Amino acid sequence: MNYREFMEHRNSINQFARHVHCQLTEVREGYAKAQTLIDGTSVNPVGSVHGGCIYTTADVACGAAAASYGQPVTTVDSSFSFMRAGLGISMITGEAEVIKRGKKLLFVRATIRDDKGTELAEGMFTFMTLDT
Repeated sequence: MNYREFMEHRNSINQFARHVHCQLTEVREGYAKAQTLIDGTSVNPVGSVHGGCIYTTADVACGAAAASYGQPVTTVDSSFSFMRAGLGISMITGEAEVIKRGKKLLFVRATIRDDKGTELAEGMFTFMTLDT
């Protein structure tokens, strides 16, 4: 698989990710990284990065890591923990790594950090491969 083409294709067709300024920046087998630019539309009423923005960054990265084996996937479950508020930051980065790849299910760990490298959140995502 050509991971650069895979990444560019996913960035071009994921309208929701583009809407929240999130894009993949690195993909290899079982791993992906996504970055989201934070602006005034990305924050909640108290001024920290909106939890949905943080979660979306994780889901984009995890989905790409799970799909990096060449099969389409869909999220079927997740467990996500927010550890601290994202205050005064301009970018968040999500890294995802496949922990286990089964016949139909993939288990992917996500870590979200701010632009200073501080961990904001982490999660576990389960994906199911889709029959094509």
